[in-house]
Amino acid sequence: MDSFTSSVNSQVIYLDGYDTTCSTLSIPLCYWYKNDSPGSANEFMPAKVLEDAFYKALLEFPILAGYIRTNSYSRMYIDVNKDNLNMPVYTDTTACCNLTYSAISDSGFDLRKLPINLRGKYGVPAPVGLFNRQIKPAFFHILRFKDNGGVFIYASVLHCLVDGYGFVSFMNRWAEIAKWMQQPEDVKEKQPLPTRKYTHDRLAFASLRSDETSALDSKLVNYPPGFGLYSKWLASRPTSGRGRILKEYLESRKYVLSTFHIPSKTLENLRDSVQKHAPAGVKYSINDIITAYISIVCMKAEKKELDDESKKPLSRLLRMVNPYARQSKGQRKLDLEMAVNIRPRVKDSRPDAMDYMGNMAFGKGIELSTDVVNVEPTDEALSVLALKIHELVKSADEQYFSQLKGFLERKPDNYLRKLFGASRSNYSLLVSSHTSFPHYNVDFGAGIPALVHKGPHTTNEVVYVMPAHPSVGGYVIETKFSPAATTNIIQNSNWMKLVDKFDSFL
Repeated sequence: MDSFTSSVNSQVIYLDGYDTTCSTLSIPLCYWYKNDSPGSANEFMPAKVLEDAFYKALLEFPILAGYIRTNSYSRMYIDVNKDNLNMPVYTDTTACCNLTYSAISDSGFDLRKLPINLRGKYGVPAPVGLFNRQIKPAFFHILRFKDNGGVFIYASVLHCLVDGYGFVSFMNRWAEIAKWMQQPEDVKEKQPLPTRKYTHDRLAFASLRSDETSALDSKLVNYPPGFGLYSKWLASRPTSGRGRILKEYLESRKYVLSTFHIPSKTLENLRDSVQKHAPAGVKYSINDIITAYISIVCMKAEKKELDDESKKPLSRLLRMVNPYARQSKGQRKLDLEMAVNIRPRVKDSRPDAMDYMGNMAFGKGIELSTDVVNVEPTDEALSVLALKIHELVKSADEQYFSQLKGFLERKPDNYLRKLFGASRSNYSLLVSSHTSFPHYNVDFGAGIPALVHKGPHTTNEVVYVMPAHPSVGGYVIETKFSPAATTNIIQNSNWMKLVDKFDSFL
């Protein structure tokens, strides 16, 4: 740590409007590593190497060691002061764990098997202690299994600091440094540690923003509709206070995390079948097909659960004050939102876009009528929906990004909308794909992870599409829904025919 604190430069990094909107979220990731030689006297993934490499990588991500501040104009910024740093939480432990790697592997990597303080309960950006008003920017917990059998790394970072791409970039840099540090000295002299460039300045791409006001920008700036004084009050709370309120609310609701593995061949065959119904010149991606299929499955799963919920007295009361809840049940549609990484779409004019670590995966939304989504997943029905998804993703181009000036510079005050999710009128679904992120490149010198998945998080009614282990191939679909909706998903026979492995955890 001393090498970091003595070398880091003090700096202020202002966040944009989109970062601020993400300040109520964290990005939790879980990495599992198996020691194929547990009987070896050498420590698996040496603790000293990992710690030293961590602080070297942190020098290139100083934003992870600052305090969240708000100026008099309600603009959030990160204050990195070398004389008063807000260091990430970093722990490496074996003392409290008598669990073997094989036991956790046999359980399907069930997080409930881990010590309660290491399960990753930092999905909400809230203060750690009761009397602590400061929020830690990141948490990194390393757990070593009994008999040198393997290592579990839980990593969580505030979403306002980096997005998923940026966080995975940090994990890969940390691993790259650790792997290089374990090379013989003569090898390190011949092959120095590669240099990398990481940009955290939110104004780095301001030149791509148009000064002209567009209809799209005006819509985004004013969406979603505010909740008047309630929302403004919550927005006026310090980040720590807002985090506490959201944390208490979200933890009071019960949701189920589930994972479904679908083989590559199954999805390729399905895509080829659906492709026959595509318009000329359109080629569907695997993500188009996955998103179309899971949208149909989740629409059906949520329908009965939400209709039953709307009959409850509390839900009726919430619907009276919730602007989203003024439609009749028969008018409900699906609000489908996809997180689209803009970086590859602007790199022709700005090759350095791939070096930007801030939030650059924008949600592209579409409202779908029930006749498009509440259908059986035939090839024809999937093609109709896949085409809409394909066009939605394709539209997230440089021109789209150029129209976001007002959105990126706005002062958000709609945090209260998170407290009214249960009484929404439309069915809501967020789909985020990590299939292009190099999760399985995170090699600390002892091989790639046996498994990578999302940790406990606060986003509900969400689907994450993760890459499966390279030796297995295919995709892992992670869902988070209420117990009732999860049961409906599992009972969907068409969906389960695609799946060859399934796990569900509370």
